[in-house]
Amino acid sequence: MLSLPKATHVLPQRFRATLTLLVLLACALRADAQPPAADLRVRVMDALGDPIAGASAVVDADDRGRGKAVITGADGVAIVPVPELALPLVLRVSAPGFGEHVEALQPGSAAFDVTLEPAARTEQVTVTAGRRAVRGADLPADATVLSRRDLEVAAAGTIDDVLRLTPGFSLFRRSPSRTANPTTQGVTLRGLSASGASRTLVLADGVPLNDPFGGWVSWDRVPQVAIDRVEVVRGGASDLYGADAAGGVIQVLSVEPSSPVMRALVEGGTQESGRVSALAGTRRGPWTGMLAGEFNTTEGAIPIAPEIRGPIDTPAGVESSVLSATVGGAITRLWRASLRGHVYDEDRTNGTPLQDNDTNQRQASFDIAGAGPWGDLRLRAFALGQGYDQAFSAVNATRTAETLSSRQRVASTMGGGSAEFVRALGRVVLLAGGDFRRVDGDMIERRPVGAPTVADGRQDMLGGFAQATWAAWSRVVVVGGVRADSIDVETTPGGQRDIDAFSPKGSVAWTLGSAFTLRGSAYKAFRAPTLNERLRSFRAGNTLTQNNPALDRERATGGDVSLAWEPRRVSLRATLFAARLEDAITNVTVTTTPTLITRERRNAGTIGARGLEVEGRVQLLPSLSVAGTLAWTRSRFDESDEPGLEGNRVPQVPTAQGGFDVRWQPLAASMIVTQMRWTGTQYDDDRNLFELGRSFVTDLMGEHRFAEALRAFVAIENLFDADYDTGRTPLRTVGPPRRIRGGVRVAF
Repeated sequence: MLSLPKATHVLPQRFRATLTLLVLLACALRADAQPPAADLRVRVMDALGDPIAGASAVVDADDRGRGKAVITGADGVAIVPVPELALPLVLRVSAPGFGEHVEALQPGSAAFDVTLEPAARTEQVTVTAGRRAVRGADLPADATVLSRRDLEVAAAGTIDDVLRLTPGFSLFRRSPSRTANPTTQGVTLRGLSASGASRTLVLADGVPLNDPFGGWVSWDRVPQVAIDRVEVVRGGASDLYGADAAGGVIQVLSVEPSSPVMRALVEGGTQESGRVSALAGTRRGPWTGMLAGEFNTTEGAIPIAPEIRGPIDTPAGVESSVLSATVGGAITRLWRASLRGHVYDEDRTNGTPLQDNDTNQRQASFDIAGAGPWGDLRLRAFALGQGYDQAFSAVNATRTAETLSSRQRVASTMGGGSAEFVRALGRVVLLAGGDFRRVDGDMIERRPVGAPTVADGRQDMLGGFAQATWAAWSRVVVVGGVRADSIDVETTPGGQRDIDAFSPKGSVAWTLGSAFTLRGSAYKAFRAPTLNERLRSFRAGNTLTQNNPALDRERATGGDVSLAWEPRRVSLRATLFAARLEDAITNVTVTTTPTLITRERRNAGTIGARGLEVEGRVQLLPSLSVAGTLAWTRSRFDESDEPGLEGNRVPQVPTAQGGFDVRWQPLAASMIVTQMRWTGTQYDDDRNLFELGRSFVTDLMGEHRFAEALRAFVAIENLFDADYDTGRTPLRTVGPPRRIRGGVRVAF
């Protein structure tokens, strides 16, 4: 019998026990959370009087950040220390999606009620995906920021589905992460994709979230209740991040508790779905601690289209568990340190009895940051170990039987670190640093007949970068940066290979009046092939895709120009972009038979991608807002030595995609959210033979607040039960049908 050892699955039991500890910890920590008498009590509300959690409040004597920022809890309240500084003092309050509130602080003030007005979605928030915190209005790049509230009111309930409303975002396949094979969760922005590997770097609190071996993303690795916000920065970012950021950067940021806090989410629904997510955090003096966990399960739905299903077809589902812990605080007056630990386990069924996969992962990271007369310094180190198992099968033509074709086991490790230095010199801010990362992977593939196939590889990545940000005039910000990378790859089979890259980028942001901002950038970027592309083959349906140890890097050149208009209550941005990806790695069709299509990963040619992105939001009434996105992308193989490839559309990139988000509060304590996503036609293959039709999916969510700490919700995914293509291998696979779920959110 064909089998490989798997790690013992004990995390769900640990997680269930941890839920009780989270509750007890939060209650105990709140017992002595009384503010000192000299502090200021600030209550932050929106225009309807609802508390705003996650708002930042600080008392300061000027705008140089001398005060200590405090984040509001679920009740919208923050206890803000008043520094012993010379008067006049000011209170500054800000929150994602709202304009900043600044108010003079009078002597003897003890409490403030602050109402924040809706503001531009990006211009008034801080973006950190550029390795340092920058106010959105000063960021010379297109950025979208999704708040924790955006994730909570999304009916789909997963990060990847919420990100599909972001212009230019796409995954290798249309399937949502809750039913898809994780290897299809390769992220791309602006059409720079020709295979399942990510062209976009995804970070979680500064540490790569991309799989170390394959580059795909497991979105469930971050508990939902622990997410503070998600930042999306489009356009090449190799000048700062190197090989993984040819298309852009996505940063998932976790909650940093400033006071005792507890959050919990419990939900259940059709398709035997359920999720429990919980967080407990506190601050004791200069130290903070947080414990978060999540257990998620769903039976899923059958991925094969109804017209070709057979007795062998079963639902594709998932059971995942994650537990993370963070402790950090001030080790001196100017230096802070934090330590994070992370355990993740995922088991998936892939649509037939024999096809499954599982992932087991352990990760730790350490971060220390401080300031001195010479500038600010941040040092980070991280390590990760992972096991991945995957089983493939062959199904007969009538779909009545299957036979196991292979079982793969991949063991991989990743370790690395980075150093970043920031110093302000008048109108210029200098950023410099470097990073190193090593990835090791070993794969064994067993088949029913013959000897096992064994492969292994190592990838060392070393890079250094420098960037200067110049506030040329009061309304103009100019940024120039460059990075040099040296990558050493050694694989068996394949041998040794060196990759060197030089990645410059220049950007400018010009604020025109009080409401317009003009941005532009030009860059060079690159992507190095993953060990997965070099060493591991895979099978999807009747299509076999082979590995290629001889793959070379991809090289990108591009630029964009955008205009943002953001008066009060309105946000509108339009961006024109163009990029050229040379030596693009593509799954090239090699042979075709009635029962099997064989492809191989190759540096197949040059992709030309250009298009238009539009993103907008308007607050029509205090109780009604409408947001929309539109992306038109022309992505084709402009040059190729592969027969029949030149002029074809790039696989899995739709010509047009977009969506709407409508939020209505009929009552002060109730909200109804409708989200619609549509995608134009796209092709599943390099030859443009297997077309995926247009899709239109509508989700609906209703929420009611019964108390400040308690909200209940009902969500309907795929409201109209749309039948839409997710793949053709050449067998047609479809997206999940309607799913209904309901639950409660608790926050203290």
